[in-house]
Amino acid sequence: MTVSTHPSDRALARRQQVLDAAAECFRRRGFHAASMAEIAKTAGMSPGHIYNLFENKDDIIAAIVERDCEEVLGRIAEFQQAGDLLEQMLAGTEEAIDEHSQVAKAALQLEVLAEASRNARLAAVVHQSQAQVNRKAQELIRQSLGEQADQLPPEEIQGRALLLGALFNGLTVLSVRDPAMGQQVPAMAPVMRRVLQVLLAP
Repeated sequence: MTVSTHPSDRALARRQQVLDAAAECFRRRGFHAASMAEIAKTAGMSPGHIYNLFENKDDIIAAIVERDCEEVLGRIAEFQQAGDLLEQMLAGTEEAIDEHSQVAKAALQLEVLAEASRNARLAAVVHQSQAQVNRKAQELIRQSLGEQADQLPPEEIQGRALLLGALFNGLTVLSVRDPAMGQQVPAMAPVMRRVLQVLLAP
């Protein structure tokens, strides 16, 4: 829980500074091994300043999850505003694959998920974020399918949204198992486009 529910621009900037530093420490050392003192040193501020913004490491990692969720929702919203939604998504396939193949990001996500499996509070934040992304993905699919979406049962739209998320989340996990995967973007992109057309084309 943060100290202020209406933080100033300066406080927001300092929050982002702490989250960036914590993300680096969690990737490098793991959630439990990274101390608040280490996070403070990486952020270039005193531990006291961090405790003015966050109660503890749980609070920090929950904020990282929420920030990542907002970024995903923002990207989906950008696609929704595109003139030809499917065409825009197909054109950005290589970039999307590359983004989900970054080992550093993947390491942090896996660290968060591992902690969420043991931490009920963090699990609730992760589940809530995933539910928001899933709802937005369903909106995306309905928009892409147009009138055909009304002819499909809700379970079909839900299934397509879940599979869409699984495709990109699976790339994130695979990037840790196979660090050379990023070099295979040219091979994967045409296949990914065909899958996206199955999920999104009317």
